[in-house]
Amino acid sequence: MTEIWIALVLIWNPVERIIDKEFQTEKQCWEYYENGVGESKWGIQILDHQGNKPDKEYMKKHRPPHREYPTRLYKGADGWSRGLIWLTCDIKGL
Repeated sequence: MTEIWIALVLIWNPVERIIDKEFQTEKQCWEYYENGVGESKWGIQILDHQGNKPDKEYMKKHRPPHREYPTRLYKGADGWSRGLIWLTCDIKGL
């Protein structure tokens, strides 16, 4: 059985849980949201303390062992009115 990875988006104001898209691998999911796709859909990506996009090492100890990439955080396209937006790639059904 092949695993399906989903892009799971959590919006905090109002609380919404959205499955944005399905992928064959976690890497495909992660790479899909690079180069402006995530920003055009969800807003401004929140960077690390040095102004860089999070990489595979970002908050590694706080991730489940089956996930290689970190959760992305966005400030909504309309500012903070929707609160913090989380986007993560995970196995469908977990």
